Amino acid sequence: MQIFHPGLRELLLINQHLSNHKIGFVTIERPLPEWFKKFTQAIPNYSVGLQLRREYRHFLMGLQALSLKDVDSIYVMEIYNQHLLALLPMLVSTGKQVFLGIHGNQLFAQENKIKYLGFVYLQKFLEANPQFKVVLLELDDDYVSDKFKFSESSKIVIPHPIISEVTPKLQPRERLKQDDKIKIGIIGILREDKPINKILEKLRYYVSQHSQQLELVIGTPMNQKPKYLENCSDITFIDTTKDEDYLQALQQLDILVTDFDKKRYYYRASGVISDAGSCGCYIIAPDYLVIRHQITWPVSIGASYSSLDDLDQLIEQAIIHIREKGQDNHWLWREKRNAEYIAKLLFPNI
Repeated sequence: MQIFHPGLRELLLINQHLSNHKIGFVTIERPLPEWFKKFTQAIPNYSVGLQLRREYRHFLMGLQALSLKDVDSIYVMEIYNQHLLALLPMLVSTGKQVFLGIHGNQLFAQENKIKYLGFVYLQKFLEANPQFKVVLLELDDDYVSDKFKFSESSKIVIPHPIISEVTPKLQPRERLKQDDKIKIGIIGILREDKPINKILEKLRYYVSQHSQQLELVIGTPMNQKPKYLENCSDITFIDTTKDEDYLQALQQLDILVTDFDKKRYYYRASGVISDAGSCGCYIIAPDYLVIRHQITWPVSIGASYSSLDDLDQLIEQAIIHIREKGQDNHWLWREKRNAEYIAKLLFPNI
C-alpha cells in the first residue's frame, strides 16, 4: 500500500498485535486514471486541478473502504477537510468502526472558509456517528481554541509511529569513537514551509569554527536542490531522491537541525522528525507544541529552540549528549511508538 506519509507504515503492522479483530486501511494515495490526470493538469488554474484530483481520490478512498468486507474496523490514513462531503457517508455505509487520521486538519481549518466549513462538517458528523473516531498524533487538542477542538468522546491520541525497518546506527551503550566527526545538518525536501536559509547560515558558521569535530551535511533530492547551494565546498551533499537514500542519509546523520513555518506546523506532527528519531538522529527543532512532544516523549531525543540565537548552545548540548549517551534514548523512545503499543491505545479492550 502506498502511503502519503511513509512514516505511518508502522500502523499497517497493528493487526499482528490484535486477536479476534482485524483492521483495514485506506489511503489517499490512490492511482488516478490517466485521462483524468491529464484533464486536471490541463486546467490553467493549478489549484482547481489539484482540488479535483484530491476530491477524486477521496471518492476512491470511499470505494476502497466499501470493498473491505472481511475487516472489523477501518483506518483512513489521511483526510482533507474540504473533501469530506461524499467520503464520510460512504464510510458510514460500511457499517464498520472508523478511525480518521488527523494531520494538521485543525490548523488548516484556520486558513480559509472552505476548509473551516469542512472541519465543522466533520465535527458534526462525529457527534452523530459515535462509531467514528479521529486519531490525533502526539497531543490531545486541549491547546487549540474551543471551536477547533474535537469532543472528548470522538478522539484518540497516539504517538507518531516509528519506522521499524530502520534503527539507530549505534547500539545501546555503544558510543562514537573520540576521533569520529559528528555529522550535523538538514535532511528533506527544501521547500517554502521548511525554510533553511537562516539556520543554514548559522550552521555553516558554527561548523567552520569547529571543523575538527563537525561535518556539515545536507540531504535532499538533487534535482530539487536550490541554485544558491551550488559550489558549496564546505557542505557534503547526499541525494535523497529515493526513499532508501533518504533513510540512509538520516542514519548517517548524528544531529538534525530543522525549521518549519509556524503557520503550518504549530499544531502538527512532523514526519521528518519522526523518521529522524527512528534513525537515531539527535533533533534540534523549533519550540512548537506537537513537535516538542515528538522529541521529548517518552524520553528526550533532542531539544527545541524559541530563537535561532539559541542554536549554538543547543548544538553544544547535542554534541555532549551524543558523546556521553550515544543513541541509548532513541532505543527507549522507540518502545512507546511501535505498532504493538499503538494497537493497545486504539483497542484498549481487545
